[in-house]
Amino acid sequence: MHSSKVAFAAPLKQAGQNSDLRSTAYCSACADTRSLRAKSYIAVCQSDYMVTLSVLKFAPGDRYRAFANMGRWSMKPFDAPGLQFQKMMGTGKNFGLWPDFSQYVFLATWASEADAMRFFASDAWQPFLPVTQSGVPSPGESTRGESTPGADLPGLGTLFLEPFKSHGRWGGTNPFEASDERPQAPHPALPVAVLTRATIRTSKLFDFWRNVPAARQRLTGQGDKLLLAIGSGEVPLVQQCTLSVWRDAATVDQFAYRQSGHKEIVKKTRQRNWYSEELFARFWVVRAEGSLGKLVGN
Repeated sequence: MHSSKVAFAAPLKQAGQNSDLRSTAYCSACADTRSLRAKSYIAVCQSDYMVTLSVLKFAPGDRYRAFANMGRWSMKPFDAPGLQFQKMMGTGKNFGLWPDFSQYVFLATWASEADAMRFFASDAWQPFLPVTQSGVPSPGESTRGESTPGADLPGLGTLFLEPFKSHGRWGGTNPFEASDERPQAPHPALPVAVLTRATIRTSKLFDFWRNVPAARQRLTGQGDKLLLAIGSGEVPLVQQCTLSVWRDAATVDQFAYRQSGHKEIVKKTRQRNWYSEELFARFWVVRAEGSLGKLVGN
């Protein structure tokens, strides 16, 4: 179904901590005390554009409801203030064709971080959360303080991301185009998320899928350099999206530009013209909650 696998350095089902990779400092842009990336990463006001990636992991008895929620969302996507782009996607097992009905991802872009936080605290989001022993969290449960609602539940985590590089198209547009006004100075210790999304030409499906095992092996062989890898998709076989989180920018560059196996795969995509549409984006991970907080906050 989808070219996907979850390859966690720590099990997603373990409840984790919330990690905001920023500290409080004075921001001259808004003449107020706002958020500044820890260790002088990049100054970013919390009113800035934000991308979120939520990972939803469901127990066996809760998977039918999760699958039904996918259908409900496809018929009626979320309508929330500040929500600019959204995709609810399924995942697959071992980067292969077999669907993983236990896991889904919700990717969204927001006018501000505050808009995202209000949505995650809203009644609209609560029914999409995994069931706990006490049932589905009621509106507002686990929403006190600054954590994303449900962030302390097993099987749920959210990454807050800021794009610093993006090219290509997703459905005819680039939803991750960064503002020229936002600084883009990298810091070697900040985790980096990478997203690749493509629509595969029907005539190229067999050639593409027979190359997936080799690409999977190279990706999952990165050890603790790779913090997270999820393969997801909107349409089985044809529309694929790979999301990964790396220890730092240097690790990403080493894999992307200096590892021969990966370069060969990239070369094949050009030579064999696999895609009718594709997008590539990189993000700074500025906040991580739930199990993902434990994963990237170490």
